[in-house]
Amino acid sequence: MEAIFAPIDIIKKIQGLNKNCVIILGNEPVVSNHIKTDIKTYSDLNNIEYKSIRFDSSNKLDQIRPLFENTSLFSNQTNFNISIASGRILEETKKFLVKVISENNDDLFSIHFESFTKELIKSAWFTKIKESSIQLEAKEPSTQEIQEAINARANFYNLSLDKESLSLLSNLSLGNLLAAENEIIKLSLLGIKTDIDVKKLISHISNGSKFDSFMLLDYCMSGQIKKTAEALSYFEEEGIEPLILNGMFSWVFTAISKLKFSTDRSVTNSKLIELRIFGTTQELVRNSLNRLSSKQVEASLNKIKEIDLICKGMRIGDPWLEINRFVFGISRLFNNKTA
Repeated sequence: MEAIFAPIDIIKKIQGLNKNCVIILGNEPVVSNHIKTDIKTYSDLNNIEYKSIRFDSSNKLDQIRPLFENTSLFSNQTNFNISIASGRILEETKKFLVKVISENNDDLFSIHFESFTKELIKSAWFTKIKESSIQLEAKEPSTQEIQEAINARANFYNLSLDKESLSLLSNLSLGNLLAAENEIIKLSLLGIKTDIDVKKLISHISNGSKFDSFMLLDYCMSGQIKKTAEALSYFEEEGIEPLILNGMFSWVFTAISKLKFSTDRSVTNSKLIELRIFGTTQELVRNSLNRLSSKQVEASLNKIKEIDLICKGMRIGDPWLEINRFVFGISRLFNNKTA
């Protein structure tokens, strides 16, 4: 199944294939919300009643059947948006869904399987529904797909990111499409449409009226503990994604690590640019190479990876607590070395 990160005209597509159902597999929020918004927009524009229905294995057929009645006085057609927390629903419900989709060709259906298994996809009732459907994935893009996904989302907002800025944004978001999407939306609201290069991206990404994430990096890695605390507090109050802040440190420490453990110890401008280190950040990297030991660099990278997993819900922990501990630790470390 091909990954499509910004599909459009979904209803027109299924109608062109003489189908009436869209199956959504997965619960990645950017793509799943995009698909549902595209379908609802079509319904609104064409005066089709739009009904959201959510159920699971605890719902019996007599509870579900009335939900599929058209109650609109203005439309004879209904678009049923069905969310199923898991593929495990009662057998009678499965039979009902197959029947209602196959017999109501004029109505439209979207079924969102938020969690799915190989067994579900191979099951007889799913196979039957698939005959009337197109199938779309809504899952976190892989490492190989993240730049393609970010580019698709940028194009959807009429933004043009060059190759370098795409690479940087994918690094800063640590492969999390929702974090990248938030930054793309901010850029679109700023009115920047075309030719967004690395310098423009760095100038505007996560930019606030008082602090931006590059200022936090500068305060932290120059040992300005008080300013570091003020910036962190501001970002938390403003609801900035901790994943993006962690991505900023991942970007810088990955470059530091590559230079620190390289057999060629020379640090030229061209090397730094190859590692996508620009502007004043170049000086931070140079200073860090002199002041941090190999063990400290390695420990920092391990902590950044741990915070990444916590931010993505793959490890238990409080993202803001952990990012505060890490950033303060680095700031104190540099403060001691400059004292």
